[in-house]
Amino acid sequence: MVHQLIEASEGTLQIHLHDVLANDEHTVALQVTTAQRARRSLRDNVVYVYHLRDGRIVEAWFTGDPRVQDEFWA
Repeated sequence: MVHQLIEASEGTLQIHLHDVLANDEHTVALQVTTAQRARRSLRDNVVYVYHLRDGRIVEAWFTGDPRVQDEFWA
């Protein structure tokens, strides 16, 4: 999926990891996503939440600003 986003952003997609918080059951990654495409710019603060069991990801949640994402990728 990330490869497709890199292609769609004409190679400008950048993911800047801001912080990671974790314990035995959850990992939370805070990131800033930026990209350029034609005359559009993307800057979105994104949160990924991973639920872990036995050292594996069993569920993942993604939260960004859907308006910002839709406007850029549309």
